[in-house]
Amino acid sequence: MTDRTGATARTVGWLLLAVLPLAPAMLRADSPPAPPAEDVAVRDAAPTADGFPLPGAGIHLAGELVEIDPVNRRGCLRPDGLHDGFAPHFSLHAFALLPYAEVWLHGARAELRDVPLGTHLHGRFVLTPPGEEGTVPPPREGFVRPEHRYDHAVVLEDDFSFYARRGRAWKVESIAPDQGHVFLEPVGPAVPGGINERYRFDIDAVTRVWQDRRLVEVAAVEPGMTVQVNLGWAPAWQQREYGVTDIWLDDASRSFATELQLRGHLRHQRQRWAPARVDWLEPADHGGGRLGLTFFSNTDPRLLAELEAQRAAGFGVAVSEKTLRTWYHRGDKKIGKVVDWKTDADPPPGSSGVHATLAFEELLDGYRPGRVVRVKADGWKFVTMPPEERLLSNEDREKSQRMVRP
Repeated sequence: MTDRTGATARTVGWLLLAVLPLAPAMLRADSPPAPPAEDVAVRDAAPTADGFPLPGAGIHLAGELVEIDPVNRRGCLRPDGLHDGFAPHFSLHAFALLPYAEVWLHGARAELRDVPLGTHLHGRFVLTPPGEEGTVPPPREGFVRPEHRYDHAVVLEDDFSFYARRGRAWKVESIAPDQGHVFLEPVGPAVPGGINERYRFDIDAVTRVWQDRRLVEVAAVEPGMTVQVNLGWAPAWQQREYGVTDIWLDDASRSFATELQLRGHLRHQRQRWAPARVDWLEPADHGGGRLGLTFFSNTDPRLLAELEAQRAAGFGVAVSEKTLRTWYHRGDKKIGKVVDWKTDADPPPGSSGVHATLAFEELLDGYRPGRVVRVKADGWKFVTMPPEERLLSNEDREKSQRMVRP
């Protein structure tokens, strides 16, 4: 076994998402609703280091994205309804994305780096996994809220994705740009935790209006249209008011937004490879061995299909950290022969349900159960990552394990 530290890692259409309680059904920033007694154990079941979350674990929380560390996949939300008077900064909800956490933008998978600051997001957050204590810094004393304990995200979604993935849209009831507002009526099934009633949103001259794959003027928005929107900060956010940052007026504009985001995601992951977890390892006497992998659900199904179609050529496997950062994955990898490939019908949150068994002539030290790796299909081009994305030393690795707030 080679001893090398660290690594020595369809378009979904326009669908709708899961959201937090907004409006009367919204999750309050200062007091999350207490679940039935029998559900508390599930809600508070932290994922283990080598497992995935239980279905239903954690809480929903929604808010404006105000800080990100895109390289280490961490950030902060200003939760809906947050109003700590003179010091709202201290009650921001800091979070780290779990290795398998999904980010959705415009109805397609995304990276945290793709989401503009100020975007209103919905997420599910779980308790800190064992061994990850200290990854996310605690809030300032005197500004602690119950939700702060749930600091690791399983999924983050913009409003477009959150509602579309759940079959929901909005009908324009009336619009008054000169008065700065638009009234929207929910269309489709109720979304748990979402806005499920007529709602007034802020709209202004900088709201982006999309129609037939192009930007148009706000005057194109007419009563009776079925639309999707993304939301952001509004001046009276303490009263849970939301500004419309983007509004998509037709299927063509929505589908194009989804397709464009999907293209970027596919490129990103082909260059950085698909993340997976090592489930088990069987070393062999000659220094090689076999290992079992589970691919994460944050890899788009198109990429998993490419991996399956090209498995006869074997996969390149590089060691990654939980942040999904690798070392020098282009050169620091081993090629494994795929000896088994299977798919689960009902995988847990975070898992794609796709499992592979690989055989290696030589193993890297980082091929250990519970560790994260990144997997390359034979047809994906080798691309050298920018140095700021890579881990360059053990000191750099240690530093990356702790979130630093500005």
